[in-house]
Amino acid sequence: MKKIPYGIANFEAVKENDHYYYVDKTKYIEEIEKLGGKFLFFLRPRRFGKSLFVSMLEHYYDLNRKDQFDELFKDTYIGQNPTPLKNSFPILKLNFSGVPTHLTAKELEYSFSIAVSGQIEFFLKKYQNHFEIPDLFVHDILKETSAGDLLNRFISKMNQMNVHYYLLIDEYDNFANNVLIHHGKDNYQALTHSGGF
Repeated sequence: MKKIPYGIANFEAVKENDHYYYVDKTKYIEEIEKLGGKFLFFLRPRRFGKSLFVSMLEHYYDLNRKDQFDELFKDTYIGQNPTPLKNSFPILKLNFSGVPTHLTAKELEYSFSIAVSGQIEFFLKKYQNHFEIPDLFVHDILKETSAGDLLNRFISKMNQMNVHYYLLIDEYDNFANNVLIHHGKDNYQALTHSGGF
């Protein structure tokens, strides 16, 4: 008997396991591309499959996963109808599900910055064979203590090098929602509004 992949947010893990049901949502890749938007938001209730959908996009667009395309997408709509953008981008995936929320505001900001730094470092290492990033830049950027400054420097460098990448953000609201629930509206507003990080 097949199982529902409840709580599994890795597209590859679901597709490689015949014991899971998989509902093909790959037609939406084509629809997303037709929209032509630069910034797209996918808003749905909790436990709706957003993280699995983001993982599907990651596997589809990641230029380092070209050799996996046929295996992962063979029995899907997009596998039979690939778009010209398949496996065309380095992927910067920021996942904030692991940012702890039981911390003080200062500790939370630090934890958020560490999460961003770690994911940018992973990106730079993962794609180092596709574009050359000076070691000094990598060393300097990872010393940034502010997530905002870190992202600004990263974006500037990618623009300067003319690197087109796909940015996926998952669980962007996870820590903010938990702060609202556990620490109240004032702390939530302090973190998420103009004075926040």
